[in-house]
Amino acid sequence: MIYYVHRLDKQGGLELRLKTRPVHLEYLKANAHRLFAAGPVLTPDGKAPCGSLLLVEAKDEAELKEFLAGDPYDKVGLFDTLTIQPWRKVFSDPGVGGPPG
Repeated sequence: MIYYVHRLDKQGGLELRLKTRPVHLEYLKANAHRLFAAGPVLTPDGKAPCGSLLLVEAKDEAELKEFLAGDPYDKVGLFDTLTIQPWRKVFSDPGVGGPPG
């Protein structure tokens, strides 16, 4: 099953996010086979990351939470909120959101 994971950073978390980002990205790369999509949630002006959105393959919510607990961002206590929902792909246009042509 694919799960939608939405996490928002704690107030003032940008410095911690940026400091932890390299090991967070390595964690995601090592688990790329489980990720349908992943990326930062941005501030309303689109200039700074303030959270994370992931679509993660897991057999159940317990396995998903184990995966999330291993994320370096989670280990350093970056997040203030967590939303988890099962998710189903219905439509996707591979040209949307990709690199410019």
